[in-house]
Amino acid sequence: MLWEEIISLVEKQSDEDYDAADWTELINLLQEELTPLAKMPGSKEGVSVTVTGGKAEITLADDADLATAYMIRHVFYTPTVEGGKEVQLRRLQPFHSIKGWKQDDAKIYLQGLGTEAAGTVRVEFYKRLSQVVYAEGPPETFTPTGPEIPEEFHYIYVPGLCMKSQQREEEPEDKRDFEAEYKEAKQAFAVARIAQMEPWNIKYLQGGGS
Repeated sequence: MLWEEIISLVEKQSDEDYDAADWTELINLLQEELTPLAKMPGSKEGVSVTVTGGKAEITLADDADLATAYMIRHVFYTPTVEGGKEVQLRRLQPFHSIKGWKQDDAKIYLQGLGTEAAGTVRVEFYKRLSQVVYAEGPPETFTPTGPEIPEEFHYIYVPGLCMKSQQREEEPEDKRDFEAEYKEAKQAFAVARIAQMEPWNIKYLQGGGS
């Protein structure tokens, strides 16, 4: 679905007629809420690093792809030496001093590497859902043109935006109805994305065994 199609449905169900810019503001609130559930995969290959004393750093903001990362999942390292082979590094806790990687809000830190002077890194991550940008035009445009999540879940934005609009208009009874529908849609979305991306965790949602 396109954002224009979603907004049209929302206006009919909520009986609210906002400017596109106002709907965009509410869409972006949902983008932030849905990012942790969406588990949208991304990857970046060939990140060059300089190795000093067995350590290297990657500044996330310096790479356009890594800057979109919501959560770093896996880090792979290849030393720049003859016959160098890629290895998956272990994610470490701050107090660990062994070979692997750590992260803060700004950087990925590699440690316990070899005596090589350089290497390349491959990073797998979950992406943040994009903040939507609206341009009046002409022509009127939304960037991106529609939700990034799988199409079968695009409808989640309809009760979500209806809920947000009723919250803005201070209509508590209508908000509760849309909120219940949105909560149910979010739960189904979360379970489906975990089943797709992290099937080993689905048992915890279902109250599975050990």
